[in-house]
Order: sequence, then C-alpha cells, then structure tokens
Amino acid sequence: MPLYNLACASTPDERESERIAQAVTRAHCDVTGAPATFVNVMFAHGYPLVSGLSISALGGVRIGGNRTPEVIERLRLALRDGIATAAGLATAQVQVVLIGVPYDWTMEGGDVMPPPGAEQEWLERHHR
Repeated sequence: MPLYNLACASTPDERESERIAQAVTRAHCDVTGAPATFVNVMFAHGYPLVSGLSISALGGVRIGGNRTPEVIERLRLALRDGIATAAGLATAQVQVVLIGVPYDWTMEGGDVMPPPGAEQEWLERHHR
C-alpha cells in the first residue's frame, strides 16, 4: 500500500516506465514520509483515455494519522508533476485521482498496515 494504477494512452518503453514509477515513488515518499518499500505502481498500456490525457493515475492511499486533506492535495499535485516530468508531458496531459482508504483496511505482506506516520515502528516489528 499505496497502489497507483497508471492508465497510459500509449505504451511507454521500459526506461520511461521505470522513470515514471520512480517519480511516483519519490513523490509519495517525499510528501507522506512513508517508506519506498510500501509503494506499488501498475501500468495499463494502450488504454483509451479522455481526449487530451496521456496518463491517468488512480491511487489508493492510507488516510488518517498525519494525512490531512492538505497533505493529500500536495501529494496529488506532486504525483501529477512528477509523472508529467518523467514522461515528458505537460501537466494538463496527466490526471491524478486519489482515493483515501482507512489504514486498518489495508494490508502489506498479510499484516494490517499502521496509521500514517507510524511506519518505522511497524517495519521494525515486522522485520522488513
């Protein structure tokens, strides 16, 4: 957790996909403080999108803890900007929608996730 699903109008090559996934991970970690090991990115290539869009990202992110609405909006904008830069697109060509999920509804490796902001203690308890 989080899971970012990126629908792409075209098929990015492996290097571009890697740059985009790294940008998503960096934006998520920089804004939320969550460890990179939690970030998951999936691509759907050749996906039909609304006219003008090249990439549409849907992210499921934990809410609560230190995740205020302002933090979630900063995250959305950081993701949009990072994806656009990594893909060589204008920000208007990238859409990011975030869906907040209560932390205790999510699991990583079969274990219920901690509240946002309590990741380090959780990682230490789970030897990850």
